[in-house]
Amino acid sequence: MKTLAVILILLLTGCAVHKPVPLEEMVISRVAELPEMSEGAIFNKSRVWIERHLYSKRNIIDFADREAGVIVANGYIDYPAAGKIEAIEKVQYTISFTMREEIKDSGVTITFTNLLLDVPPRYYRSSRFWPMEQYIPGYSVPITERSNFEAARRGLPGIVDGLVEYLKQNRSE
Repeated sequence: MKTLAVILILLLTGCAVHKPVPLEEMVISRVAELPEMSEGAIFNKSRVWIERHLYSKRNIIDFADREAGVIVANGYIDYPAAGKIEAIEKVQYTISFTMREEIKDSGVTITFTNLLLDVPPRYYRSSRFWPMEQYIPGYSVPITERSNFEAARRGLPGIVDGLVEYLKQNRSE
């Protein structure tokens, strides 16, 4: 009877409900000031940097409106693992995103939304009793787990840093 109670407790604790990250928290945003740069120069140079440095499975730039000072782009980064075990577990994983750059008053606000975890295709082999090989195609899922969201928060600021550094180095061109 005690064994049955222990098994039931283990089963119930193992079936804990996964609480996803709320959608309003699934936004990563950063502001950068670029004094002495016109909005037009920021727009042109940002567009060049985005086309050269972002990679995407879709169109890189979805929308660009010079007069509104808005660029919407797609991209992905390699999964920024926190340690060796996570690096092994998430090898070839990527995080896809939509980046929105708003240019106002000699500064930019960059917001990342639509965060997706891209799982690579893989083969599964089982040869214990019957040899079996199974191909599992790659897929993308919205990021809902806190650990994957934290990984995105570790990796995406690098894109902002690269863009801002490029803009600061190329002010006069």
